[in-house]
Amino acid sequence: MPGVRRFQWTKTGVTSTLDTIEARRQTGGMTSKLDRQDRSEGDRARARAYHREFWPGIVAYAVVLTGVLLWGDLDGQSPWRFLWAVLPVIPALWIVRAVLRHVRRSDDYQRLLLLQGFGGGFAVAMIASVTLAFLEIAGLGLTGTGWLIYGAGMLGWIVTGAVAGRR
Repeated sequence: MPGVRRFQWTKTGVTSTLDTIEARRQTGGMTSKLDRQDRSEGDRARARAYHREFWPGIVAYAVVLTGVLLWGDLDGQSPWRFLWAVLPVIPALWIVRAVLRHVRRSDDYQRLLLLQGFGGGFAVAMIASVTLAFLEIAGLGLTGTGWLIYGAGMLGWIVTGAVAGRR
């Protein structure tokens, strides 16, 4: 091609005599759109749908939990305290629904990352529950072990998901 110089220097990104600097400029150094790091319109639409379903459940959970803590009299003697105690489960089920719908809408790679996160969180929760159970058998009087197990599982999910996403 007249007027276009050919190079063999690797500093310019040109690796053979058939490559040209002009061809390198036209491709921008990317082999395809799959190399892009930004999210696609489909990814953004799925995220918006997830947030539309997830956040109302979180707000409802916070409102119900506040009501239960203020007026539920959970440490009283009334048999109604048990109903008050499980009342926050109703909006929590809405959150579970939102997460399951998000998993169903996700593409294969996102499902893989979610599955790895869920698996890591589950494993951490199981180890925490067995460890706390043996400590209680040994005589260590712990209160709130359910919350400890829940916290460990959630932390395991977050950390595993973050590590899996970085790979």
